[in-house]
Amino acid sequence: MAYDRLIEYLQQEIEEIENRNGMESMMQTNQINSKLFWTGSKTNLIELIYALQSRGTINSGTADIKEIALMCEQVFNIELGNYYHTFIEIRSRKSNRTKLLDNLKESLSRSFGTIR
Repeated sequence: MAYDRLIEYLQQEIEEIENRNGMESMMQTNQINSKLFWTGSKTNLIELIYALQSRGTINSGTADIKEIALMCEQVFNIELGNYYHTFIEIRSRKSNRTKLLDNLKESLSRSFGTIR
């Protein structure tokens, strides 16, 4: 019984890896032809990517950072570089670790005040 469960678990893991690899190769071969450009800093986009992933807002929380970052790079025509390293820098900020998110919240709140 344990052996059957192990086989089932391993098959699911293999399927997940194959799906991820298939998605990456699909994204690489079918480049998104986007006219959108990220004009903020790379650090801001990386902060947003990690916020979306940590909240589980993409693929019901099953999308990993690499998938989200790859898609954002293609959609926004930007090369993020080592986003893991940038996240470590964000996490080690002495004050206000969520600069972009705080600014977005403030901007959105202001826009609510102007729409009446």
